[in-house]
Amino acid sequence: MKKTGAVIVAAGLSSRMKAFKPSLPFGDSTVANCTIGKLKKLDIYPITVVVGHKSDELKKSIFFDDIRYVENKKYSETQMFDSVVLGVEDIMNLCDRILIMPMDLPAILEETLEKVLSIDAELVRTTYNGQPGHPIIVSNEFAKSLGNYCGEDGLRGAMESYGSPITNVDVDDEAVYFDIDTPEEYSELIEWNYQRGKGYPIGPQIEVKLKAREVFFDETAYRLLRDIDSQKSIQQACVSVGISYSKGSKIIKDIERELGFPVVEKWTGGAGGGGSSLTKEGLRLVDSYSKLMSEMYKDLEKKYKKYFAMGLRG
Repeated sequence: MKKTGAVIVAAGLSSRMKAFKPSLPFGDSTVANCTIGKLKKLDIYPITVVVGHKSDELKKSIFFDDIRYVENKKYSETQMFDSVVLGVEDIMNLCDRILIMPMDLPAILEETLEKVLSIDAELVRTTYNGQPGHPIIVSNEFAKSLGNYCGEDGLRGAMESYGSPITNVDVDDEAVYFDIDTPEEYSELIEWNYQRGKGYPIGPQIEVKLKAREVFFDETAYRLLRDIDSQKSIQQACVSVGISYSKGSKIIKDIERELGFPVVEKWTGGAGGGGSSLTKEGLRLVDSYSKLMSEMYKDLEKKYKKYFAMGLRG
């Protein structure tokens, strides 16, 4: 039985995405761990990840111990094909054939991968409705020729000029070319994947409440006081928070009752006809709550990754 390895390319800048794609939430894990996890379930080994941009961050975010890493130090000035060559050169003597795909195709179904892997041909290309996608599987012999290819169209051009026929495997899985190059594409992929019954990305969420004799301060109260400070009006702050004036007034009264001192002060007259602002104690309350939440979220993110980054499905 032929041994299949894999090269996953993740060296790019992700400039259009404006976020580091491999670490984005996907399914019950991240893009990187979801993609690698599917390959490992199919006993693909070895797996080489070609890194470049934020290489250290990517390595730390991958929670599999037996992954090989190759760094494309010229990732900002080279193409994906150059990363592919680095990856295949790393493992081409360790397996009989190599599965090649970019990291940012996390929605590909396991059954799709199984179907493509079942094809015994020198060059295998996945398609959906005739449109080329990933993964691509190439023989060890073809991999050895990649470093000498100097033509156009990268990997596609190298395959078409190699001399052996390309076996196209049409699959019923649009995800084979549904990558995430922009925030809009990422949002579309998340929603599309959810609609086909594959779940929604999970993440931690907490709410911190302050309690004296009774609970008197939460995120709604924080946003109300924050907006009173910026807008100098209780009425306008209630509108921006999305609560009635009577509810906003009650929140302020509850805070002041539990604390025993005022957090909002009103004034009348002047060109604007009066307004409201926070007392120095109110300002300190808002500032301290904001800093507490910021630190708690940072700690929560670390602990969440510790227990959930590998996903729930094993």
